Amino acid sequence: MGTGWNEMSPDRTNGLDDITVVVINYRTLDLTERCITSLRLHYPQVQLLVSDNGSADESTEYLRGLGKADPYARVILHKRNLHHGPALHHAVQVAGTTLVFSLDSDCQVLQAGFLERMQCAFEDPAVYAVGRLAIMNRFGYELDATQPGSLGYIHPAAMLLDRQKYLHLKPFRHHGSPCLANMRSAVRAGWRLVEFPVQDFIYHQGRGTCARHGYDLGWQHVAEYLLNRWLKTKW
Repeated sequence: MGTGWNEMSPDRTNGLDDITVVVINYRTLDLTERCITSLRLHYPQVQLLVSDNGSADESTEYLRGLGKADPYARVILHKRNLHHGPALHHAVQVAGTTLVFSLDSDCQVLQAGFLERMQCAFEDPAVYAVGRLAIMNRFGYELDATQPGSLGYIHPAAMLLDRQKYLHLKPFRHHGSPCLANMRSAVRAGWRLVEFPVQDFIYHQGRGTCARHGYDLGWQHVAEYLLNRWLKTKW
């Protein structure tokens, strides 16, 4: 759904033709509308792919209108909730551009300039992803300097990644840290994760959709939470 996806104006000169911004929506009209409006204020012509996770509410209707009104936007309407990680995985698959920028719906773009700077990092062919770099343990909880074991993790709230590399790695999954297995496989493959101060350009509210609807992770989340607590007592 959406118009203009393959009919981009040939006179675009912003140098961002190889980037698609991906936003996942699930029943958060106010957040998603604010996110997209702020993005368009600073990047009116960057390619945009919005994936709706079976919301079937007013946010779905908003996205239907966006797909018709915005010539640089494409909207995917899933019939059911795939959850954030799998929906993001599908969006990366269909994006079609060299680079994909994931942007959480509870983010607000404050100023332009970050896409251009992040894109420059990919002049190094070994770079896989760029954004806020966190250090995680195997359960997806952030580590501090005193804890053993570490895994580099670019937070997907505002992350630019190499789509072709992604397609050869473990996919994003339904998890509180959906990129965990993906980042681990990227590092094992020899690809680089590059830190960038994206927080200087984007405000991330944090847990926007989760605070309203939860992760729906069930026993897996409880088990990993308890294991993480137990391991902390051993440190």
